[in-house]
Amino acid sequence: METVPSAGELLMRKHLIAVLICLLPNLALAEVRILVLGDSNTWGSDASGSGHDAGSRWGPVMGAALEDAVVIEEGRIGRRTDLQHGTPLDNIGLTVQTPLPDVAAQHLPLDLAVIMLGTNDLQARLRRDAETIARSAFSLARILRAGGVRQVLVVAPPPLKEPQKGRLASLFGAAAEPSERLALAFSQISQRTGIPMFDAGQVTKADGADGVHLTAKAQRRLGRAIAPAVQQLLSASAQDAAE
Repeated sequence: METVPSAGELLMRKHLIAVLICLLPNLALAEVRILVLGDSNTWGSDASGSGHDAGSRWGPVMGAALEDAVVIEEGRIGRRTDLQHGTPLDNIGLTVQTPLPDVAAQHLPLDLAVIMLGTNDLQARLRRDAETIARSAFSLARILRAGGVRQVLVVAPPPLKEPQKGRLASLFGAAAEPSERLALAFSQISQRTGIPMFDAGQVTKADGADGVHLTAKAQRRLGRAIAPAVQQLLSASAQDAAE
């Protein structure tokens, strides 16, 4: 004989169903969402002006090495650390008052953002030294953190390699030497702010024919190298959330 549920049992079932409905959106967002924010080397430009495919861009390569990661690529040719606002950002040591830029806000929620910017800041007409570029890059990272991005990793871009001999010499002809100083400047601001950084120069230089962009091989090498650093940050964030 079939047992008829009591009123209390029916009420409990309704509560359980309601809880499951509330949890479904969170379950759908169980994957890790990562924004990669950069310039033409994130977009995937090669020295000829064309683009690398997804299998040879550092962002997707990094994502493929991570578990349950959704990588959102926001690479733009010519992008600088100031996101084209005209002057370098500088909120180091100050309260962040700049709102989250649309390039990141449209993709929320974000577990992590990886910023690789600074190469275009080296253009001679801008007259920016390594410390100014580093402060601007980490100021952008602080804006992202204040705007709700849970973790940010700042990547010091690969040093340029004889750009005076390539097709972009008019823009970057004298930038090889200052590009070599970016990693130290980024490291110093990283220590001051507590925002982690990764030195792409330990993995590759700008090995494209123009001395500014990365070959497909270098892109893949960079993506594989960044992945463990990203995984470490994600694991630490998950552990903090669990405590």
